[in-house]
Amino acid sequence: MSDLDRLVRRLRGLTPLAWAAQDRRATILRLAEELAEVGAEGHRLPAGLPDHAMADVIAVLGADAAAVDPEQTARLVAAALAATR
Repeated sequence: MSDLDRLVRRLRGLTPLAWAAQDRRATILRLAEELAEVGAEGHRLPAGLPDHAMADVIAVLGADAAAVDPEQTARLVAAALAATR
């Protein structure tokens, strides 16, 4: 299982309280923005994404970014995985 898969599974299991703890929401939103920059052109995050949608957002943007720059994507995802423990 890749770090991206681990992170997506972790995000799917977070409760609303867990999303708010330790700046997880901000960490994952920042990751989504960074992955969108790495991935294919044209990705824009809509404002006000709900927490329950973030796992799918990260899964899609992560896969796209990995196709463009696997090393940078791996570094970004690994950092977010560590920060969301």
